[in-house]
Amino acid sequence: MLTPICAISKRRPFDMAGGQKKTPVRVQALPGQDGRSATAAGTTLLSPSKARKKRGGVYIVTPRTGAPFKVQVKGRDAWALERLSCAGANGCTPITEPAPRWSAYVHRLRLLGIPIETKYEPHGGEFTGTHAKYVLKAVVTKGDSS
Repeated sequence: MLTPICAISKRRPFDMAGGQKKTPVRVQALPGQDGRSATAAGTTLLSPSKARKKRGGVYIVTPRTGAPFKVQVKGRDAWALERLSCAGANGCTPITEPAPRWSAYVHRLRLLGIPIETKYEPHGGEFTGTHAKYVLKAVVTKGDSS
């Protein structure tokens, strides 16, 4: 008697060079469950909305020197800008405000002309070293789109 693994290999030989020969068919949802699919043991998940609104909008940036200007920011960059604004002179670190890509958010905000200072602080623990602290050097307020 063949084991299930042997039965599979009898139907189709294993391809050691590149994987499947045919694209697998997507599992169809049950009738009456538009936009939902089952994962396991009757647990259903709603599919994410196609028109998901991202956080963000127009912000007025007033640097310490120079004239105020408007920037339009959305998504995680807007989240980072709001966190930096709330932190004030204390600044934000990936330790105090966990996020996966702080350096990328700060980089994109700097490209828009927003003044952000990076300070390096030592930290102890099992893996001693330094980490970045980002400090916003401007006053940022949520503005209107006009």
